Amino acid sequence: MIGIIIVTHLDIASPLIQEAERVLARKLNMLMGINLHSYESSQALNTKICDAIQFLKKTDEGCSGILILSDLFGSTPTNVCVSQLKSSEAEIEILTGVNLPMLISSLTYRDRLELKSLADKVLLDGQKGIQRIKSFAPTSS
Repeated sequence: MIGIIIVTHLDIASPLIQEAERVLARKLNMLMGINLHSYESSQALNTKICDAIQFLKKTDEGCSGILILSDLFGSTPTNVCVSQLKSSEAEIEILTGVNLPMLISSLTYRDRLELKSLADKVLLDGQKGIQRIKSFAPTSS
């Protein structure tokens, strides 16, 4: 099974996990949320991410890879995650712009797809989850 780490600013990761558990009606394992607060350094965040990766690699479920979902491309959380691509021995994919459709998709398909295919699927499902509602409204005659 693929482990999932959500890395965000402030407290965005925790409510996403809580809502995913509510939607999927179950407690989720091999899923971790890491929040970066303004008083924390990049090094502290890096340590949290390293610890999460090591924890997931040692789980009894057998972690076959790690999907990291980050909030904003180019942000500190994402940039620190990118450093893990170079230094970690784990197989890692990183996607930015995390939203609830991405998280639900990753949790639904992580035991059916290989890591790269899962990242492709989650990216597509996250994009599909962003809609302009006006385009669905009935047109007036």
